Amino acid sequence: MKYVGFCLFLLVLIVSPAQVLSQHKYIKKVDKYLSTGDRPKALTKLDQYIKKKSDMADLYLKRAKLKIEQGDLGPAMLDINTFCSLNRICGEAEFLKGLILYRQRNFLGAIEPLGEYTRKFDNADGWYYLALSHMWIQNYSLAAHGFKRAIEAKSDQPDIFYNAGLASYYNNAFAKSDSLFGLAIQKNPQDLDAMIAKSLALSKMEAYAESNKILRAVLDIDPSNGKALYNIGVNYYDLNERDLACDYWSRSAELEHKEGEEAKMKYCGKKKKRKGRKK
Repeated sequence: MKYVGFCLFLLVLIVSPAQVLSQHKYIKKVDKYLSTGDRPKALTKLDQYIKKKSDMADLYLKRAKLKIEQGDLGPAMLDINTFCSLNRICGEAEFLKGLILYRQRNFLGAIEPLGEYTRKFDNADGWYYLALSHMWIQNYSLAAHGFKRAIEAKSDQPDIFYNAGLASYYNNAFAKSDSLFGLAIQKNPQDLDAMIAKSLALSKMEAYAESNKILRAVLDIDPSNGKALYNIGVNYYDLNERDLACDYWSRSAELEHKEGEEAKMKYCGKKKKRKGRKK
């Protein structure tokens, strides 16, 4: 799966108007440092403000966001939990919990907060990371549903159609995956991964000529793409064109593509001549 960045967003807090103004004042000061690129100073100021005003939930949330951005995920989770405790409800901070767990590769753990979040908010990023979490643990049907909801919520993730296509492909919905991979290629005509994936979906539907047409387009872009050569060979093999299959597998093997080498050895070895009887 392809990995892309994430968006962090502002949260609405249930606090008194005076506290909102006070928190806003502190955060505005932190933002001044951030606007000049001085992240260490911004974090130092946040630490000072939190020591001074430890009951201000929004300060913990601000610090959590900065820590997530710099990859300091454990402390960020502690700040989010403190925010939720002080604010009494997590609200949209559930997304950040799920995001942290996802980035820690705790995909099963990420599903609970992301699922809770998407039950309350129809948010594209929430659905996207929920779907990715399901993909990693091979819940392909739930992943396909999550990507569908992310697309409906106007997700701007550049790889949304590719990953949605993968989920449908592994869920044996080959026509759907073909359509989604096609949308991925429309967004980026040079996306070789999406092109090869679309060719595989077409092969599953026995549309071998169309599949090979796409694979040859891959070779037009990257003549040394061993995977494309190998899959053209597979298509010819399924069409009972063994000589053509072996030709493409041999070309793939020359590029040290593992599957091409294995197919060549298994299906294209020279037949041994039978020895005559000894007199």
